[in-house]
Amino acid sequence: MRRLLPLLAAFLSLALLAPSVPAGAKEAPAYVAIGDSIAFGVGAAAPGEGGYVALTYDALRKSDRYRRRGLDLVNLGVPGATSSDLLLPGGQLERALSEISERQGDISSADDNVEIITINIGGNDVLALATPDSPCLADPLSTECLDRFEEMREALEDNLTEVLRRVRGAAPKADIVVLDLYSPISGRGGAPDLIADIAVGQINAVTERVTSQSELNAKLASVYPLFRGRASVFVAADNIHPNDAGHALTAEIVLAAIQDRQPNLSEELRTPVVVDEGDRPPLGEGGLLPVADADDDESSLPLLLAIAIPASLLGVAAVAAAYLAARGR
Repeated sequence: MRRLLPLLAAFLSLALLAPSVPAGAKEAPAYVAIGDSIAFGVGAAAPGEGGYVALTYDALRKSDRYRRRGLDLVNLGVPGATSSDLLLPGGQLERALSEISERQGDISSADDNVEIITINIGGNDVLALATPDSPCLADPLSTECLDRFEEMREALEDNLTEVLRRVRGAAPKADIVVLDLYSPISGRGGAPDLIADIAVGQINAVTERVTSQSELNAKLASVYPLFRGRASVFVAADNIHPNDAGHALTAEIVLAAIQDRQPNLSEELRTPVVVDEGDRPPLGEGGLLPVADADDDESSLPLLLAIAIPASLLGVAAVAAAYLAARGR
């Protein structure tokens, strides 16, 4: 027994020096990110450090709100994810809800709930119009393509509403921030630029409509206005994702939404870029660009130019959006 006492004393000393909770226990509140490749950080030189989610997290954990409490990051973003993918079994929504539930049920800490949730989605819903089996590749002005575009918008609205409804129900006190889309060709000039603006505007109208529902209590982080006319500055060489500067700007916009303040911007960014609208015709009813009949060669030239935009630059969706706007759908 005497020979065991030194060993017991040593064991107790190590126990006192060890952490008071088991390895892997969650002692700090969490920031959960849901989204696609942009949430993942694609476009940044170092996605895990320079993506907007990583930058937002780094700024938050250094803020007065979390400097002492700490903050965990759970980035669920998946490149290529659509709004429908979020709802799949084992998908991002299910994993987010599991994270929230696990933390709420953890009695080892009273301060480990999910407090911040960001969501960016929708870009891949648009790009789905350019899949090999899409009617939009053969004829962007066909009834089938236009119907596909309208179905995409309706699905995005339904899916985003469902995600927000379930996340809000699980985390009633969390700050939930939803990002809108930017046009990756804005500022390049010409008719494709203008038509892409219309397409992105119609999709962002869906996001704004969903986030404005009072019962969802979500905040909108609008990146569109600050990216408009500045694609060459904020979009990566792939012509789709934000570059390092774009991710940094996105992070600041998200932080401002979380902290209920205006973004801290340079003097240059506070001055809106005047986009050259060239020979753009007058705006029609509802502020939408009217499009003449497709058999009018001269007036349909912008549409023909838009068809030539690579699908990865939202060209197909842009054409559909412009035509839908003209039809008042």
